[in-house]
Amino acid sequence: MAKENQKKYRDALEHAKREFAKRSLSKMLELSGAEPYGDSGLIIRYGGKLYQVQHPGGEITPTESKEHGDWVEITDRILILHYLTEVCGVQPTGRWISFREIPWGNNHYAAFKLEAMDPLAKRFGSSPVEFELACLNLGGKKLAMGDLAFAIPAFPRLQLAFILWLADEEWPARVNILFDATASMHLSTESLNVLGNNIAEKIIFWLDKNEQNDVN
Repeated sequence: MAKENQKKYRDALEHAKREFAKRSLSKMLELSGAEPYGDSGLIIRYGGKLYQVQHPGGEITPTESKEHGDWVEITDRILILHYLTEVCGVQPTGRWISFREIPWGNNHYAAFKLEAMDPLAKRFGSSPVEFELACLNLGGKKLAMGDLAFAIPAFPRLQLAFILWLADEEWPARVNILFDATASMHLSTESLNVLGNNIAEKIIFWLDKNEQNDVN
């Protein structure tokens, strides 16, 4: 990671921690779908896994022992804190919108497609079984869209849909990522951009990890 990006993310994390500390724990538990943990913390499900978050400090650790120990990717930590700070409590509607339809999303759609959708299409365009297994691992539920699609609960109140069209003789594979219509009520457009990228990466990471295990 470039030094300027390291500083940008460190600054963003510190700002997210300060905003998180300002919000009451009881209000976050009421609105976010998280569960209480001890006297000063909560447990939140993000990307198919559970994380402990301490209040007011904002320290985040996975609830289960993983191969990376207690390390959590910095953009994941920022997203978790942003969600807990900004979530408004509205439940998902099941109505899907594209990234273009999110406020100012159209300005960043080309980059979002390049960074989040295209890698998924390249990785799973001829591998529907692996796509299904990877999405199910993140808590996905099947949807009747495309050749194969899943609604993945990125957070308890925020779902994303991942839709795969398989490659054939005429057309290359493609993937679309949709957001529940309430998404912008819980996170900013910038955070939703990062969220889509991070969940896409987790889908690919699951496949890469399992392929590596098969080799070993």
